[in-house]
Amino acid sequence: MGRSVYEFSYKERKKLRNTILFFVGLFLLIFGLSTLVSKFLLFPVVVKSDSMLPRTDRGGVVLASPIGSVERGTTVILKPQLMERMGAFKALASRFVSFVTFQQLQAFEPNGRAYAAGNVMRRVVGLPGDTIYMKDFILYVRPAGDQHFLTEFELADISYDINIGGLPEGWDRTMGAAGNMDEQTLEEGEYFLLCDNRIEGVDSRIWGPVPKKSIGGKALFQYFPFSGFGAL
Repeated sequence: MGRSVYEFSYKERKKLRNTILFFVGLFLLIFGLSTLVSKFLLFPVVVKSDSMLPRTDRGGVVLASPIGSVERGTTVILKPQLMERMGAFKALASRFVSFVTFQQLQAFEPNGRAYAAGNVMRRVVGLPGDTIYMKDFILYVRPAGDQHFLTEFELADISYDINIGGLPEGWDRTMGAAGNMDEQTLEEGEYFLLCDNRIEGVDSRIWGPVPKKSIGGKALFQYFPFSGFGAL
């Protein structure tokens, strides 16, 4: 049985070791740069549901930034609640597993399911101080200091569409993610977030207002699939 050249040649063993060290170092460098970029500049989000139809559908990939102001009409990314409870070491390990599995898996997540799905994307429709109510899935807003209610579309600087079709005739719009909602006023630091797909999505109608600390970034544009490429 033949023996490997590495058993006899110190030069070849050294060359192999240097090659391995080079690729390990290159991988760690790429991972480190990726971690810094995602923490301070840009990070990708894979859309796992149809909650943001018609603009962004399941399977789309969105580029988001952890910096930027929370403005009316913008699409934001909510922090995974599990990640908020992790220590620094677990959070880093979770990012590493996500990196090497192309965001399909993440460590320390119950049942071993891909926690990449924990990045939830929703639209900001209510700001602190707003008084809001919903009728037929459309939010009506009276900003603090104003006297009149306007629709969410009239107040937002960003143009967007919502999906409110497909309900059976006579459907009770108080069921599930309700289409009608009583008047309420948002407190300081509270934001009201809604899906664009108002029929199927889960959002502040069920969660209630979301604190600013739970907002982890602002969605900038979709870059996959290419047919949906464009700003959000």
